[in-house]
Amino acid sequence: MGTADAERPAVRHGPDVRGRVAAHPLATYVLLAYAFSWAYWVPLALGEQTVEAGVGRPSQLPGLLGPALAAVVVTAVVGGRAGLADLGRRLVRWRVGWWWLSVVAVLGVGAGALAVVGGTTDAGDLTRYSGIDAAAGPVGTVALALVVNGLGEETGWRGFLADRLLRRHGLTVTALLVAAAWAPWHAPLFVLMGSFAGFTPVETVGWVIGLTAGSVVLTWLYRGASASILLVAVWHVAFNLTSGTPGTAGTVAAVSSTVVMVAAVVIVAADLRRRR
Repeated sequence: MGTADAERPAVRHGPDVRGRVAAHPLATYVLLAYAFSWAYWVPLALGEQTVEAGVGRPSQLPGLLGPALAAVVVTAVVGGRAGLADLGRRLVRWRVGWWWLSVVAVLGVGAGALAVVGGTTDAGDLTRYSGIDAAAGPVGTVALALVVNGLGEETGWRGFLADRLLRRHGLTVTALLVAAAWAPWHAPLFVLMGSFAGFTPVETVGWVIGLTAGSVVLTWLYRGASASILLVAVWHVAFNLTSGTPGTAGTVAAVSSTVVMVAAVVIVAADLRRRR
């Protein structure tokens, strides 16, 4: 081999994947979150299977891990070990002071509404979660919901997407941008899940409004509680228990959702006033 050949730099073929991900981490995250989740949900939906509360098969739960997997992949690419270590610390951060009262508050709203409307005839219905076998019992159901539903979603939507958007935008803009990505991600569930399948167009609009309000409250909690993914995951599951189980259907769910919407309006108003 001649000297010129020895000194000639190696030619790199193919796209620079790492560079592209680093240049567009948020877009990459969203695409991967959809890809991971929909790869599981869409075949189930096309197979005309239906997820029901208290029934473990079929289950939407594996698809709920998509946002967390996407967050880990993109963080590993753009942040390396240091980025993953930071994500891990936020994942288990529990020393956030009085912010834990927000979880007590959302559960208290549900309990109060149950007391007003006369409760439920079957206490087991209060923890009958979509996609989780009722045989898991209340403790097992809540634990599984926290790990898969709570951390599975919040590691991505708040722990990665909102976390990075907050570096450039205010609370309100961040929450709205996250909601814009988060809401359509649920699309296959409107075919797959029995609780969504019967939604009318008006109910679907109401659901989108409620999800947007939830995005505001969760972003506010995440920012205020020292970026604790654990807190927002627990809050997320607590809200689902007060608004999305057979035991809280109807009035209780409406009260819980309304309280969150009112809280979101107050948070946005305060944020806009502060920014002025």
